[in-house]
This record gives sequence, C-alpha cells and structure tokens, in this order.
Amino acid sequence: MYWIPRLLTFVSLFSIAIFYFSCNTSPKDEKSSFENLFWAKGDTLKYVGIETCKNCHYDIFSTFIHTGMGSSFGLADNQKSAIPTDVNAIYDFYSDYWYKPYFDRERLKLLEFRLKGTDTIYQKITEISYIIGSGHHTNSHIIDCNGYLFQAPFTFYTQSGKLDLPPGYEGGHNSRYSRPIGLECMSCHNAMPIGFVKGSENKFEQMPMGIDCERCHGPGSGHVAKILNGNITDTSKMPDYSIVNPKRLPVKLRFELCQRCHLQGNAVLAEGKSFFDFRPSMMLREVMDVYLPRYEDDDHFIMASHADRLSQSKCFTKSNNKMDCTTCHNPHVNSRMLGDKYFNKKCLSCHTSNNCKEKTSHRKAADNNCVSCHMPVSGSIDIPHVTIHDHKIGIHKKLSNKQKAEKIIALQAINNPTPTLRSKINAYLQQFERFEAMPWYLDSAALLLKDVDIQNYIREWIHLSFLRNDGQLFKNLFPTVLRLIENEAFNTTTFSNENAWFWYRIAHLTSTVYGNKEALKFYQKAYQLAPYHYDFKIKYALSLAKNGDNESALRLLHEVHQSLPHLHDVSSNIGYLLMLKKEYKAAENFLLKSLVEKPDYAIGYRNLINLYNTTKQQKKIADLKQKLRVHLPELYTEFQSILP
Repeated sequence: MYWIPRLLTFVSLFSIAIFYFSCNTSPKDEKSSFENLFWAKGDTLKYVGIETCKNCHYDIFSTFIHTGMGSSFGLADNQKSAIPTDVNAIYDFYSDYWYKPYFDRERLKLLEFRLKGTDTIYQKITEISYIIGSGHHTNSHIIDCNGYLFQAPFTFYTQSGKLDLPPGYEGGHNSRYSRPIGLECMSCHNAMPIGFVKGSENKFEQMPMGIDCERCHGPGSGHVAKILNGNITDTSKMPDYSIVNPKRLPVKLRFELCQRCHLQGNAVLAEGKSFFDFRPSMMLREVMDVYLPRYEDDDHFIMASHADRLSQSKCFTKSNNKMDCTTCHNPHVNSRMLGDKYFNKKCLSCHTSNNCKEKTSHRKAADNNCVSCHMPVSGSIDIPHVTIHDHKIGIHKKLSNKQKAEKIIALQAINNPTPTLRSKINAYLQQFERFEAMPWYLDSAALLLKDVDIQNYIREWIHLSFLRNDGQLFKNLFPTVLRLIENEAFNTTTFSNENAWFWYRIAHLTSTVYGNKEALKFYQKAYQLAPYHYDFKIKYALSLAKNGDNESALRLLHEVHQSLPHLHDVSSNIGYLLMLKKEYKAAENFLLKSLVEKPDYAIGYRNLINLYNTTKQQKKIADLKQKLRVHLPELYTEFQSILP
C-alpha cells in the first residue's frame, strides 16, 4: 500500500518533530515559511506513509498507533474488532430484521435474518471489510463491494458494550447496505492519500489503514528526499522547513489543523475546493465553512464538536491566543493512558492556588479533579450509547447522559465569522437535504437568493427548485439553464461532483415539467461527468428505457449489477426489461435475485407475478401466492387483483 524507502536511523536525533507543548509556550510565527514550502511545490509533494516515518521516529510511532487517531481504521478482523464472541443479536422492529455479527475464522461477518415464530424465513450473510473507529467509543463497519464502500447496519458501542443499529438507522430509517461512505467521511477517518475515484460518490482504488503522521505534518516526500540527500537540519537551532511541525505554527493555525476533523457539521466547500485540499498551515475556511445549528440551550452538542465547544470557553477566549487543543492534549499519546491527574495538572498549571482561593472548598470536595466538574461527561445529540467530556470548560448545570435537542435559533459558520453569501445559501440547502428537512432552512435560502443575479447563482437556484420540487420556479430558470449546456465551468468532472449534481437535478425537474424525452440529455450529462456514480448511471439507464432504448438501458444496468450485485432495484429493473424482450428465464432469475436481496420488495413481487401470469406458470403462481399469504400478508392483500 505504501512505497517505503529505507531511511538511516542516525538522522532521528536531528529530525524528530514534537507536536506537544505546554500552555505557556508561544512559538514564533513561521506560517509564511511553511506556506512557501507547500504552495511553491504545489502537488509535487507526495505522501509517503507511516511506515516510512517510523524508520526515524519509532518512539513517536510506537505511542501514536495506540491513540484514537492512530487506530481510527483497520481491517475487520478479530484483532481490530471490539465485539465479544458471545454478543447477542439485535432486532430492528421497524424493518423486522435481526443482525448477528460473528467471526468466521479471523474475518468478521454479519448474518441478517428474519424469523417467523422460531423458523428462519430469510437470511443473508455479508463479509465485513473494514472497521472504522478506534474502539474508544464505537466500532462501525464498512462493506467493500468491488471498491464501492457502504456502511453495514450495525455498530458496537464500546463504552456501553452494546450492539445496536448505527446512528441514523433507528426509528424506521434502516437503509441496510445502501448508505455510501464517501470522500467527506474518509478524509477525516483515514490517512492521505485516499485512493478516491473521481466521478464516483464512494468508490476507492486503495485504502490506507488509519490516520497517520502526515495528516498533521503534511506530505513527507520533500522531507524524506532532503534527509536521504544528507541535508540534516539541527532542529534544536532552527526549523526544518521540509516538513510542517505544528508546534512551530501560530496558535491559530494549530487550532485550525485540529478543527479540520474535530469540528464536524455541515461542511460547505469553498468554490473549486474539495476535501483533499486542506493541508497543515492553512486556515480551514480557505477550503470549507463548517456550520452547526445553535440551540436555545447551548448544552447540546454533537460528538465531534470539541473545537467548537473549546472555543466558547473562557479559558480559550481569555488566553490571549495562547491556548489550543495541544495545550492539554499530546496527539502522539493515548489520552486514556495519561489519566485524570495528567489533565488536572494542566488545569492547575494556569489556575494556580492563588487565583482559585475562593473555590478551595469546591476543589477539596472534588479532590482537585477539575475535569469532573468543569468538563462534565455528557451524551451527544448525534450518537447514542456514548459519553464524552464537554470541551466547553466552565461552570455547568447538571447534564443528562442522553441529550435532547432544543429549538434551533441559528445556523452558524463556526470557523468563519464572515462567510460569503453563497456559503450561507448552500449551508441552508445542505442542512435541509442532509440533516433536517425543516422548511425554514429552504425559506432562509430563498430569502437570501431573492435579490441576487440568477445566472451567477444558478446552481443554488436549481438546488432550491429541486428540493422544493418547484416546477414553476424551474420553468423560470430553464432559459438560463439552456445557455449553460456547453459552458465549460459546468462540464468538468470534480471530486465533489457538483457539476454532475447540477445536471442531475435539472434532469429530474425537466422530467417532471417537460417530460422524459427532454430530460434524457441532462441525465446523460450527469452520467458522463460522474461515470462511476451508480445512482446517476441507473437514472440515465431508466431514462433511456423510458425513451425506448431498452438495449442501451440493459447494458448500463448490467454494468451496475456487475459492480454492485446487492442493489435489489437494479436486479428488478433488469428482470423487467428482459421480460419485455421475452427472455423469460433470464428475467425470472434477476427478479428472484431482487427478492433475495430484499425479501419484501413489492415491485419485485409485482414483476414476478406478471411474468408468471404471462408465461402461464400456474404452479409457481400458487407457490408464490402461498408464500405471500403466510409471510407477507400485506403484499398478498395488495396483489389480489393480479393473483389468480
């Protein structure tokens, strides 16, 4: 996975870069020097991998791999997994699926099944490819299907020792094996480079095994080449500008570096940027603005909100720009191994006995455990069964372990006090689409769009029309759309697929307003700009079929099925098109395949019943009728009109 040049170990005395520093350290501002290093060389600097780094920095490597970052990702085997062998199966009441993870030799697998009384009436076994999460709080699980990554429908919450559905799968929202794991997720939970396939949503050609040194120190090829050439810098006397040492960055830029992944929320990319573009020594807002809702009760927060909560602390705001995450945290060492005394000592290094005299009784009652009162353990509003220390250091009211979100009063760009108008509009649109479908988000976007030039903001106008399914608005926008068909700015493939999404939304609206024939060319543009995005490929195929080109549609659907055989709707659509060609045996095989993947798939059953009626297979109709009557009575009732 990594190309590892062998390094001479004697250079380690001169080149070790230590990240950690005490709260009284005020390093020299050398931002411009690091900027010159990275921006002068542009993309010529490459990532070399942690195995290269450890040749000279073995002591740091040996502790870092036990941190949450160093163990953030790995293969799904019995070495990485925290799931006990005797774990009980979990049941999703809404979907009627049971889930039981188990080990087959050393590999983790998932059994999905249904019961009728004590009889198993359905089962599916899926091999788990990767585990995401250090195990400090959770292990979640990823399936690799020919390079396409999807989340598996179970998470082990290690703090509580509980197996349950993943966040977002609860309450009737179990998406089973269809939630894609894309670049935004992997760009924080793993090392660079991630072998992401441009023009896809979740396809990867290679996969690193966890966050490594270069996430914070930047790509190391220049540093390695310098050392191998015998150019050794005595870092006790001057910086080594061939690699970023965050210790030497200004406090603000160190904080920005941590915020890249410890400030999660609604990330709105800057124009022309992708999740690959942030590097140490940059301001995060150069690449993205991260928005979070503000609540009436600000004691509610999400799991990865450490930077946001810390920035609200008096300790932080009154530190004269001297405090950041590394004031208390050594990123090379597992925090759990350091213990409470270590962190309380950090508090007392600034809050001395003299300036805390009036609180002596409180301190004695807490046995000088500052953290227990001023950074209380709490739940988060986005992930169940876990607790974290609230990083808003202060005097807190009692918090419950399971938090409930209150009324939202604002959507705020946490890392940028002056976001652009476009950023704010996209924040409202994305918040509605990805997090909470509350109409006031779209109303807010519409209000901001009211007085802007339509052509300059056509992406946002189309997005709003798409989310509202507003045909009349789209009719007003359509003349502008037609002028952009050959515009190069709207016809390039990017990592975030913004152009493909633009034409896909136009295709959907066009099919609604003007019909399938007019929409076909727009579905085609979306597919051409993102040829590995399976949803765009499927929608283009279906549009071809609606326009009478069944052969081209079948070819595309077969390509999707070859890569992603678990997509039940693709199997069903192939079966339906084969049935139109009177290739009944092949059609039956694909329709049965769709029902293997989703045992209560109504469209699959309807197509299969129609096929058996057409081919007059009375015995199979009778068997299917009996199966529906016993196991799926709702579908049996629905299909009375087509069942003989």
